[in-house]
Amino acid sequence: MKIGFPRILWLPLAFQFLALGLSSKSQENLQQPDVEIEGLHHEYPSCGLVEFSVRNISSQRVHVEVYAEEFKSNEWTYVDSTYDLTDPRSLYIKRVMVNPDMMQTGSSLNVKYDRCLKPSFVKETKGAFAHAIKERDKKATSPVLQRLRVDVYILDQGHLKRLQQARSQVFERVPDKQPEQPKRGNSSSPD
Repeated sequence: MKIGFPRILWLPLAFQFLALGLSSKSQENLQQPDVEIEGLHHEYPSCGLVEFSVRNISSQRVHVEVYAEEFKSNEWTYVDSTYDLTDPRSLYIKRVMVNPDMMQTGSSLNVKYDRCLKPSFVKETKGAFAHAIKERDKKATSPVLQRLRVDVYILDQGHLKRLQQARSQVFERVPDKQPEQPKRGNSSSPD
């Protein structure tokens, strides 16, 4: 006597296996980004310029946008006054994406992140703006952590379609070191 499962029971199992296969493919896409972020250090001064590159390692042309993120209240969020680091003008003006720059396979894009670049809507001077950031870092009770997020797009029927997001290694912002002041008081050296 042959014992088997009715076909009605096989159908839900087949869908579950299919779903597992599809989810592993989408996870595989998340684990293997189409870009590499190169040249970052583990720490930078509060207003230190961060210079790095984004390399297209996919087999197709891609468009990238890069944003800075910071770790606040136990979650990653945009930094204050966020903008696309590949186009610093986006801090000041709204962009309309026409004929986006596409990166060829294997090419790199050099990018700079100036954390203390003052937005036009901030009324204080550039010096006061940078000083406020430095003071906030000095008073921080935990490390000031940042990372970069790269949004990767492909052209799909003439329109940009987001393919994925890649994230850089985490780096720390450290307060600027103050030069040591000479100690006042008794001096053992002769006058």
